[in-house]
Amino acid sequence: MTDAPFTVVQTESINPAAFEIERSIIEPAGGRVIVRRAANQAERALALQDAHCVLVASASITADLLDRLPNLQLIIRSGVGLDTLDIPAATAHGIVVAHYPDYCQPEVANHATLLLLAVARKLLEHDRAIRQGRYRGVPMGVSAPIFGETMGIMGLGNIGRQFAVRAKALGMEVIAYDPYLGDEVFAALGVGRAASLEDLLRRADHVSIHTPLTPETRHMFGHDQFALMKPTSILVNTARGPVVEEAALVHALRSRQIAGAGLDVFEAEPLAADSPLLAFENVALTPHSAFYSERSNRRVKQLIGKTVVAFMQGRWPEEFATIPNRREVKPRADLR
Repeated sequence: MTDAPFTVVQTESINPAAFEIERSIIEPAGGRVIVRRAANQAERALALQDAHCVLVASASITADLLDRLPNLQLIIRSGVGLDTLDIPAATAHGIVVAHYPDYCQPEVANHATLLLLAVARKLLEHDRAIRQGRYRGVPMGVSAPIFGETMGIMGLGNIGRQFAVRAKALGMEVIAYDPYLGDEVFAALGVGRAASLEDLLRRADHVSIHTPLTPETRHMFGHDQFALMKPTSILVNTARGPVVEEAALVHALRSRQIAGAGLDVFEAEPLAADSPLLAFENVALTPHSAFYSERSNRRVKQLIGKTVVAFMQGRWPEEFATIPNRREVKPRADLR
């Protein structure tokens, strides 16, 4: 550690007041928190010149950027996903990476349930019609019963498992595809095991995505996959936008290959004002907000503050954060 105050920088916000919780924990311990919005990577490199730690929401932390940051010791992703971070490059530079994969699991599982029900029960269509003075102005048509149907879950990690519990509480049969888990996990949850993604899509009445974004999962849902789904299916995505090929989803909706979608994430965020998704009555959209509640927001901020203080004190912050490069990294800082 240097004699200068341990400096934590967030480069994506214009609102320093949003980081008062982190500041209230870090600064009494001798650190400092700086909030300085960077419009591009060049500005980010300048903002992080004196930083020992960077707080990342969705910024891209690349090898090229890390090459220009000799003082950086800690990257904190203030959330679950790690797809914007070059972890091998950070590891090669001796930079510890921390994140919080379990801080908002109930919120995301609840939100996925919300999106499923909103589309199935035509919530937004009915709401708009009533506000326009058209009571029962939406044709009932086909409405998914949910009860007694089969929910297919892609990815049975922590959030997928919590969503499975909620789907079962709605009276659904639940199946899932996750090639990285043993049969005992499925058995313990009372969830049927799909042999492949294709098997899941053929059997499920509706599908909810709960997989991280990796090279393997990017565009996992494309034209071929939508062609396998039932025409009465609803797709829910609260994971990562690029898992779904958006053009293929638009085609599937237009051609009625599927019945609707509930989306909290998109290939490009924020969603463009001219996105074709905005025109569909059978699509429910939320702004990558599934993670949020006052509880989860306060909790992750407290964990971030405690992670930084532990690191400042020369301790591995494993009590507060998950460190994906723990075994490989040789830290620039002395940690015990």
